[in-house]
Amino acid sequence: MHDPHPRLTHQERKILEGIEAGLRGDASLNRRLRSLGHTTADTEGSWGAALRHRLGWSTAVLAIGCVALFLLAVASSSSGALWLFSAVWVITVVCLMRLLLRAVARRRDAAARRRAD
Repeated sequence: MHDPHPRLTHQERKILEGIEAGLRGDASLNRRLRSLGHTTADTEGSWGAALRHRLGWSTAVLAIGCVALFLLAVASSSSGALWLFSAVWVITVVCLMRLLLRAVARRRDAAARRRAD
């Protein structure tokens, strides 16, 4: 019968342990191996970075529109302007929450990377 897991000699084990110790000591290799499964959403020009910047700009524009609609609703006492302000305010809060959750996730990932190094 053929053994699918052949036994290593003492000399082969020592050589293998030396190779493994050298690889474990290589910090740049460790960093690259840890990031193999991760996406590159943080690099400039990538789709994830473009969406993150677009969400930031959209939230800023929505916030400005929200303030303008609030001032219009107060000045005109119109129920239509008040309802429009309410809708834009809800969308703005949702966008702000998404930005906050992304920032927390990035901070948590950066802390985990620092601990791993």
